[in-house]
Amino acid sequence: MPPRVIITWRDAKLCRGTYTKDDIAYLRTATFNALGVLVSKDEQTVVLASEFNDEGQFRDVSLIPTGCIISIRRLVLGSFV
Repeated sequence: MPPRVIITWRDAKLCRGTYTKDDIAYLRTATFNALGVLVSKDEQTVVLASEFNDEGQFRDVSLIPTGCIISIRRLVLGSFV
């Protein structure tokens, strides 16, 4: 069974409009938390799926650039580790 994890990661954020340099200093990237099963992880990409079945197939797969990841925590029944 693939490990169940929560991944905290930074994503790009588009801010439409016109800004001064001072305004831009307050802008930040978006931080997301994604829950699922860890399919794979290498130097470039972490692959997370929301579902898996007994035939080894995965559904709703997210590919997250490894460099954007803040943390990966394994989920344990009843708690975070």
